[in-house]
Amino acid sequence: MKPGSTFQIITMIIFGFFAILAVLVFSGVFPIFNRGSNSASGEIVVWGTIPEEIVAPLFSYITDNNKNLKIVYEEKNAASFDNNFIEALASGNGPDLFFLPQNFILKYEDKIMPIPYSSISERDFKNTYIEEGELYLGANGILGLPIIIDPMVMYWNRNMFSSEGIPNPPSYWDELATIVPKLSKKDKTGNIIESAISFGEFKNVSYAKDILAMLMMQTGNTLILRDNSKIPKVTLLGESGRGIRSADTALNFFTEFSDPAKSVYSWNKSLSSGRDSFLGGRLAMYFSFASEIGSLRSKNPHLNFDVSEVPRPRGNKIEVNFGRVEAVAIVRASKNINSAFFVANEMAGANFAGALAKNLYLPPARRDLLSLRPQDSYLQFFYDNALVSRGWLDPNPVMTDQIFGDMVDNVVSGRYRVSEATSIASQELNKLIQR
Repeated sequence: MKPGSTFQIITMIIFGFFAILAVLVFSGVFPIFNRGSNSASGEIVVWGTIPEEIVAPLFSYITDNNKNLKIVYEEKNAASFDNNFIEALASGNGPDLFFLPQNFILKYEDKIMPIPYSSISERDFKNTYIEEGELYLGANGILGLPIIIDPMVMYWNRNMFSSEGIPNPPSYWDELATIVPKLSKKDKTGNIIESAISFGEFKNVSYAKDILAMLMMQTGNTLILRDNSKIPKVTLLGESGRGIRSADTALNFFTEFSDPAKSVYSWNKSLSSGRDSFLGGRLAMYFSFASEIGSLRSKNPHLNFDVSEVPRPRGNKIEVNFGRVEAVAIVRASKNINSAFFVANEMAGANFAGALAKNLYLPPARRDLLSLRPQDSYLQFFYDNALVSRGWLDPNPVMTDQIFGDMVDNVVSGRYRVSEATSIASQELNKLIQR
């Protein structure tokens, strides 16, 4: 074979390789994850539980400058999202992107296309998003780009506080020892008719698992955290100092409020839910999320309540709250990965994220947007709480509800001591993350 012919063959092979590679890249089979890219094409389907009328109009921020791009948003029911998502992926009809709450990170991790750290560095991520957003930093890349955060707050009944001569809600947990006996009322037979706080049970305490997680995190507990290799590890039984397990401290504090022998007894399993009790004017302090403020106002326009930050342990130098984050994640099975990445990056950008946060009356997850102080005083308060919000890697929300519920019931029923109940919970969490 002549040298010239050999050269031509090699050239054609190389050209053919790069031509095929270009086709694969364009189709998304080989994603390039170029954050600086300013164009995309094709149809991108996004799933989420946020109402369509709030989300869908915002995609114009992206499509107006990308005429070859179509974004379709499908609103899904939160209760059936998991089943619908799994079935859609199995049939090859799943979305390209979906809103990923922080409590589903581990459950869906194998179905997510991680964004490599070569495209968005870990440092850039941390400088862009709030600290709780770091839950999305996986072993092989970023599992989701945070958009909004819904911090936990304390709603308090101003009338109930005023009638007992208590001018302000508590800032520290130890203040409850004084104010709870004043705010809790019983009838002649000893039945609770007005409660100071809905702690101590699980089934009728709204957001009981989140409250318990918050109490634990305030004592330095991380519950489940990635190690240096970013492998999830159960840390529930970590010590808070002097050999005391922080989970024991939190669980003991939480369950005291349902113990009739304690002066802070304020709640039991016979009462209606914390939310219903608060709306009915029978609960002084209700722990929920910032997103519920509008619903509370509409459900009972005459309820005289205000919002305060959740109390914290006295002496804590670092303020810690619990928050629920929504991020946008790329589905591994997407047939248009590169355009999906482009859309995800735009959704987490200032324009889309800022508009979505405004529409939802919630703080954005971007640090630059949080630095822009809103005029609304409640939003200012929510913004401040977003910065101190934390979360944990829940391996399976349904199953951990059962684990946390059993942990509380085991103590309240007297079946196990506090330390035994937390040890059992730790064992069950370990089983979950090893599946």
